[in-house]
Amino acid sequence: MNTDKLNSDKTPSQPSLADKIADVLWRIFICMLFIGVLHFSRRIFIAEYFRIPSNSMQPTLVPGDKVWVNKLLYGARIYTSFKFDDHAPLKCIRMPGVRKIHPGDVICFNYPLGYDRWTNIEFKINYVFCKRVVGTPGDTIEVKDGITWNNNYEGTIGVLENQMNIHDTPDSTLWRTTYMATMPFTRPMWTIKNFGPLYIPEKGVTIELDSIGRAIYGPVIEYETGSWPSDDMTSHTFIHDYYFAFGDNSMDSNDSRYWGFIPDDFIIGIVGGRKVRNNPNQTFGESDENRPTEKHSNITD
Repeated sequence: MNTDKLNSDKTPSQPSLADKIADVLWRIFICMLFIGVLHFSRRIFIAEYFRIPSNSMQPTLVPGDKVWVNKLLYGARIYTSFKFDDHAPLKCIRMPGVRKIHPGDVICFNYPLGYDRWTNIEFKINYVFCKRVVGTPGDTIEVKDGITWNNNYEGTIGVLENQMNIHDTPDSTLWRTTYMATMPFTRPMWTIKNFGPLYIPEKGVTIELDSIGRAIYGPVIEYETGSWPSDDMTSHTFIHDYYFAFGDNSMDSNDSRYWGFIPDDFIIGIVGGRKVRNNPNQTFGESDENRPTEKHSNITD
C-alpha cells in the first residue's frame, strides 16, 4: 500500500479569506469586551472621575478640574435595584472599605435633596456634589464667628482664609451679600457665622426630641420612617449614618449648612490627591496684611 499517497490525501485545506477575516473580527470583539469589562469594573469598584462644575470648592478645586474618586477606601456602592425613575428609592449595598470617612476628607455624593423639594431627602442618580466633610457620625460640629470646628478633630477644617472672610465681615454686610440664614430656618436661628452645636446622627444612637430637635432632624426622620415627626414624638433611633459637608469657598457654597445631612448610602467615594488634603494647622499672623479682603458673589453650586 502507498502510504505516502494516503497521507497526502489527508492534508487539511487552507482557511479561506472569509474565515481569516472572521477569526480576526472575533479576536477583536473578545479584546474589546474584555477592555469594556475592565473599564466598567474599575468605575464600579475602584475609581471614577468627575468634573467640578462650580466655584464652591475654590481655591482647592476650580470649575473644570477633574477629580478621581476612590471607591476602595470607603467601599464601593453596588446597586441592588436599577430602577432610577423619578423619586424611586435608592437600593444598594456597600462593599467593605479600607477605612472610614474622616473629617477633612473631600467626598463626592448624590445631592440629598435630589428633586429639590425642601427637606425631602431623595436619591437622584447623576446629581453629584463635591464637598469637604466637616462632621462624621457621632461628631458634634459648630461654626463660631465663621470658623468651623469639630469636637473630635483638632485643628481647622477647610480653608481658614475663606472662613476668616466670614469672621471679618459685619453681619449687616453678610445679610445683604450672601445667604446668611441656614438650616433649620427656624429656632434656633443659625447663620453661616454662628451655627450649632449640631450632633451628626450615628446609626443605632437614640436622641431625645423637642420642638427644636424635630425641626433639625425632621428631614432625617422622614427619610427613615416615611413621615415627618409629630409633636408627640419624643425620641428617635437612627437607622443610618450621616455626614455633614461644606464647600471650601465658605461664602459661596451650596452645602450642608443649607440642606442638612448626607445619608451614608448617598456617598460615592473619597476624592484622592494631595491637592484636596485638609491642613489642620492653618494660622494667620498678627498683621492685617495676612487677612483676606476679596469679595464673593452670591451662593451657587
